[in-house]
Amino acid sequence: MAEITLKDVRKTYGTVEAIKGVSLDMADGEFVVLVGPSGCGKSTLLRMIAGLESITGGDILIGTRRVNDVEPAERDIAMVFQNYALYPHMSVRQNLAYGLKNRNTPAAEIDRRIATAARTLEIEPYLDRKPRQLSGGQRQRVAMGRAIVRQPAAFLFDEPLSNLDAKLRGQMRIEIKRLQRSLGTTSVYVTHDQMEAMTLADRLVVVNAGRIEQVGTPLELYEKPATTFVATFIGSPSMNLLQGKDMSAGWSLSPDVVRPNAEYTLGIRPEDLSPIPADSPGLPFAATVRIDGIELVGAESLLHGRLKNGSELIFRVSGRAHNEIGDEVKVGAGAEALHMFSANGGHRHG
Repeated sequence: MAEITLKDVRKTYGTVEAIKGVSLDMADGEFVVLVGPSGCGKSTLLRMIAGLESITGGDILIGTRRVNDVEPAERDIAMVFQNYALYPHMSVRQNLAYGLKNRNTPAAEIDRRIATAARTLEIEPYLDRKPRQLSGGQRQRVAMGRAIVRQPAAFLFDEPLSNLDAKLRGQMRIEIKRLQRSLGTTSVYVTHDQMEAMTLADRLVVVNAGRIEQVGTPLELYEKPATTFVATFIGSPSMNLLQGKDMSAGWSLSPDVVRPNAEYTLGIRPEDLSPIPADSPGLPFAATVRIDGIELVGAESLLHGRLKNGSELIFRVSGRAHNEIGDEVKVGAGAEALHMFSANGGHRHG
């Protein structure tokens, strides 16, 4: 096992700078998730750690060793891909053994490692089957087993669950987290799915346009997003964002929260908004919305409304909503639920 360190890492394709000076320390045994929209650079970062992409500038260290010019096979890492990358003509056992045989691992040690990995991943009944005889979830377990038998210093996961259906993704998330905790191996995981990211990570790294937007625990990023980008990317549905100084919008903010005529962006998570009586005394935030969409999602409902200026505001209610499309509803929130960001740049205040 080993820590992984990125020092001012850059990647340029021609005149396009895809990775713009990323620095990050990942502790020994930590599960770090790189999350961000498609094209933000998270997979490029992972491939540079793996050695599958060269770097234009900076340094990458695995443990204390600088690996900028070290071949992928010599970096002591194992990678799990979204397409499984199994050899179709080999059995599961042969797939697990292949990399070890190439490293001249003794036969008895190969058998021991395969038995341990198969037991851990519950794939013992499938060792003599070919990949085509397995389900998607079973194939992904085999792909992880092939990484485990290597006993690497670090695991790298490149969107390994994206080919699975929603139910299986949920099951596999739990299995991957359990496995990483039991092995204690440093792991770097790339995904665009913020639910995966929140579920798996010890620390989240939000990547945006080739830069790190914010690093922290899932709860830290959820409760105190550093920017409006993080605020809207982490959380489902996204945080509501309202532009300040628009008094025709149909919402109000107490003067003790923000000075009059200030320019700002106000953020409120949907679960922090609650319906209140029309004649309710003033809360720090209050708004009147016209309902134009209702989603029943299990034990709660999401209500989509519009303010007077056309801005959307989403809020949650427990159980089935008792409102109809077209209803006007007054909602409010306490001061502790309000997130203030700069109008220019979207950086958090306080």
